Amino acid sequence: MNTMRVLALMLLLTLSACDEQSATNTPPPEQDLYPELEENDDTQLPPSELDEEVDEEQELPPPDCELPLAQREQALSFSPQSQRYALERCEELRLRFVAVAGQQLSIAFRFAPSEDADARGVALALAYPTDEPWSQALLSEISVSSSKATVVDWVAPRGGEFIIALRALEPRVPVHFELALECMSKCEQSATRYPILLVHGWTGWDSIGPYQYFFRVPEHLREGGAEAHVASLDPYNSVTVRAEQLAQQIDALLAEQHAQKLNIIAHSQGGLDARRAISALGYGDRIGALVTISTPHRGTPLSDVALGILPGEAQEALSFLLNLLGAIAVGSESDALASFGSLTEAWVQQEFNPQHPDDPRVSYLSYAGRCCATGEGCGDLCDVEIQFTHHLLQALAGDNDGVVPVSSAVWGEYLGEIPADHFDQVGQLAGVTGPNFNHLEFYQSVKMLLVERGF
Repeated sequence: MNTMRVLALMLLLTLSACDEQSATNTPPPEQDLYPELEENDDTQLPPSELDEEVDEEQELPPPDCELPLAQREQALSFSPQSQRYALERCEELRLRFVAVAGQQLSIAFRFAPSEDADARGVALALAYPTDEPWSQALLSEISVSSSKATVVDWVAPRGGEFIIALRALEPRVPVHFELALECMSKCEQSATRYPILLVHGWTGWDSIGPYQYFFRVPEHLREGGAEAHVASLDPYNSVTVRAEQLAQQIDALLAEQHAQKLNIIAHSQGGLDARRAISALGYGDRIGALVTISTPHRGTPLSDVALGILPGEAQEALSFLLNLLGAIAVGSESDALASFGSLTEAWVQQEFNPQHPDDPRVSYLSYAGRCCATGEGCGDLCDVEIQFTHHLLQALAGDNDGVVPVSSAVWGEYLGEIPADHFDQVGQLAGVTGPNFNHLEFYQSVKMLLVERGF
């Protein structure tokens, strides 16, 4: 019996050892190499080393450009020789040039020799600088994709600035090209970049019948290629009132001419009107240059005497001025007095000038006129009509033109004296001036100065 128990015990021990050995030899359960991937997950497995090598060999396309494209401006001058340009990636190039009204131009475009014209293309449009070239073009948009030169003839509708806009049809890739702008007619003429606005002073008018304030000046400037216009302000009123009128006419002319800015050439009180429009009314961003001619930037003692502020023959001076300006004849005595009040030395120096600082965006240029009682020593004999006031001012303020002292006319960059009294400076009366001064040639020289300085 004991023997049977021993045998049974030995059998149980043997079976237990076999189970342990079987458990030891059982392979471990399969591990999930990517535990983050669940069943039916669309996420792709990491690429193999071979896939990475293939991706590195593939050239990725350039990223898309942000719209609108970055704009770059550059000046363009007339020349029969082509100039090379580059359209950088994601860029629009705008070439600025100035033309005369009615001038015929030839625009020649071709791709640089290194460019594959079949793989490149450029869109070209011509427009006013204030307009969107791709929707308001003066010359319909042209697409160029041939290696041959493309030539376009065009006539300028007005004098002044224009732009040629260019952009690549595939803006993500840089393009190199050559372009020439050649003058075909009126090449001896020249226009200012911005239109010219002539602003009159006391008693000013645009025209009365055949007579103009700036006698034949606008026509002469246009004949030389400039875009010239004349403001029409109250002939007798304060600077405050006239500046408001001037601002409205600036806006109208800018819109009419599709221009970004104007150049103002102002005579006498017109210079103060323009300074107020620029400074107090915020027109500094719309004026390129202000040229003043015998403007009383520090007032004129003539107004002080006429209003009784300075001692002198006040009533005689006032009556003389009112008759000279024609104010009595047209019933504008009160407006003329307001104008005189805007030109006194105290008001201009103590109130107007401190309240109207120069705008750094505007170029200020000035001329002074001068005449003499005998005509000797200064190059001009004062007209009979203003010899009385010239004598009065000579005693009070020194050299003058019969209305404004030379010292008061200096403002900004002073360009010197001209041998002309206050009337000769605008070609009055009826174009008759002193023998040493040609007012038409003078205004033409002012225009050429603006052209040379890029205005």
